[in-house]
Amino acid sequence: MLRPLAEWLAETPLSKTLSEQAWVVPTSQSIHILAVAAVFASALMINLRLLGVGAKGRRVSELSDTLIPWMWRGLAVLLLTGTIQTLAEPVRQFVTPAFWAKMTMIVVVTAMTILFVRALRRNSPLWDDGSSRPPQAKIFAVVSTLMWLAIIVCGRFIAYTWASYA
Repeated sequence: MLRPLAEWLAETPLSKTLSEQAWVVPTSQSIHILAVAAVFASALMINLRLLGVGAKGRRVSELSDTLIPWMWRGLAVLLLTGTIQTLAEPVRQFVTPAFWAKMTMIVVVTAMTILFVRALRRNSPLWDDGSSRPPQAKIFAVVSTLMWLAIIVCGRFIAYTWASYA
């Protein structure tokens, strides 16, 4: 369905310029991987804290105040580098179901994180106290961690499966 769009995009001057430069895609992919690591590590540390593991001396609100900005910055870098990769290799991205699964999960987990941050800011003492923490905190932590792992796996699957769909 999106193949005609991908093929058209591949023929644009910007796409051709990006794909013809030998350094663009590998550099973008390297930066993308570093940003994924920063986002995942930040999310994992917050999620482990919500599950009662690690960072015992820090409240959830303190940890989130430190790490959530790193997540937003990392997501901005991911958006930029992902856009560059998509413009350079649109067919590779658009034809692969793993790409669309990854994009969908990124939207969902980002929305979940926004809702988490809002809830945390509304009533941080409730979230900081492990005994009064809302029951959905553990659900959020597990689902968020699993989604970030699935996003990483889907990202790798794009590289290894796209030729099957081309």
